[in-house]
Amino acid sequence: MKRIASRIIPVVILILLLSACSSKNGTDIASLNGSGGNKDESPDITIQSPMTLSNNDLYPVNGQHQYLRLKMVNGKYYEDWAPGAYMGTIWEGYFILELSDESGNVISQNDLSKIYKEPLIFNSSFQIQFDDYNGDGDIDFTIGQYASGNGRDYKLFTIRKDGKIEELPVKDHFSLFISNTTGFYSTKLTKIDNVTFKIEYYNNSKGKNLEDFFRWDENKFVRIYTEDERTISYSE
Repeated sequence: MKRIASRIIPVVILILLLSACSSKNGTDIASLNGSGGNKDESPDITIQSPMTLSNNDLYPVNGQHQYLRLKMVNGKYYEDWAPGAYMGTIWEGYFILELSDESGNVISQNDLSKIYKEPLIFNSSFQIQFDDYNGDGDIDFTIGQYASGNGRDYKLFTIRKDGKIEELPVKDHFSLFISNTTGFYSTKLTKIDNVTFKIEYYNNSKGKNLEDFFRWDENKFVRIYTEDERTISYSE
């Protein structure tokens, strides 16, 4: 009996040790996926700062050691892998545009929740594309949002020489619907001259792409004509 017991006891101890290790690993995995390991529960993740979706070095653009960043300051991150317009990683909420120097000191901010009617949604990080569309020497750029499978809605912004970030208004347009773009969440506009650009978009009623032309008029862009109109009509 003693000989049998001496053989059984080590085996029992080994089984207990393996069970303890298995239990510990199970606890660690559950803690990463939320309490109890229920996949429907929220993961235990701590966010300690605004989430930057776009970080842009402005030195190649304007020669200044500055950075323009798009940051989510209030909102939520989640994932949806079902096929659809927002499939994948999703940041949804309220964002700011922030200009800072190379040391991270904030020069100016623009709260986009005062410009957009709804929370913004982005599926990925991206780079902003810059140009000067009204000939004033300030750098301009677009920020876009998904509109449909045919294109996205873009707003125009500018960075003034004093660092202030402002929207560039387009008369009678909350945003510009553009189908032919150079980027998803920011696109360059096709310049005709120093104060005029055109956009291309798909028109469902006509079943084809059309072009709209816009020109800077004192303090705003004005649509001067559409491709189908063939004649320029200046608006006040």
